[in-house]
Amino acid sequence: MSKCEKCGLFSSQNNKCQWFSKKLTEKEMAAGDECTYFTDIIYEDDEPLTPYQHLMFKRQDVASKKMQGPV
Repeated sequence: MSKCEKCGLFSSQNNKCQWFSKKLTEKEMAAGDECTYFTDIIYEDDEPLTPYQHLMFKRQDVASKKMQGPV
């Protein structure tokens, strides 16, 4: 099992990554161990959030890190 299949941004129904907005090939999924955007699956009421919901959380996380300046 590749790391993509354990990522909240990945839709296993069509092998599509929400972050990159594209269908992944087997080769790309095998290289997914090095993905910077990997997101653990978040559960709410024992149901996983959709890949789109994970995408919204990840975008907020990345945007908040861009705004940090030197301390």
